[in-house]
Amino acid sequence: MKKLIYFLIAFMFISVIPEIAVAQSNDPFEQQTLKARDNTTKREKKINRKKDAESEVKEAPAEAPKQEVKKESTKQVNASEMTISNPCDEWLDVEMVSLIGSKANQTIKLTMKMTNHGLNKEISVGGNFLAYDCEGEEHSRGYSSGYYNTLTDIPVKFTIEVPGKINPSKTKVMPVMSFNLGDCRIEMRNVPINWK
Repeated sequence: MKKLIYFLIAFMFISVIPEIAVAQSNDPFEQQTLKARDNTTKREKKINRKKDAESEVKEAPAEAPKQEVKKESTKQVNASEMTISNPCDEWLDVEMVSLIGSKANQTIKLTMKMTNHGLNKEISVGGNFLAYDCEGEEHSRGYSSGYYNTLTDIPVKFTIEVPGKINPSKTKVMPVMSFNLGDCRIEMRNVPINWK
């Protein structure tokens, strides 16, 4: 029994010696071979991890379809939320401050804030203002709220009066409103109106 144990220890020792010799070798070719073998092992480990993750996803319980259904319902809820489309968002931020309606006058005023992240410049507000209310009535005109000297990273507020009469009892949100900020066409959807 002792001979068998000594034999196994000797065998293990002999099998380790070549790896130690290669690792301690000064021969550049042997060192590159050792590095390449280590890199292959790392690559194989990464591939195996990806395969394991994919198999876990495939073997997941039947809860995954339920989560997809929840995501779809969330999208339907989010469809009625206000959105602002800004093609110049790399240098210009646009935020809505308020959309205030006067019940007595049946008019609304849109107040916005723009922040120029580019060079200081004058930006015109207006262009062809276009909006549709919940009844499908168009509210449009060639419009200019003026020119604003914008400084880099300084927010600037401006107000646009929506043309025409809007029925406060039937219109709680403006489905679409669009106007120009300089050369940028801003479009807003589902904008809630604060009637006063």
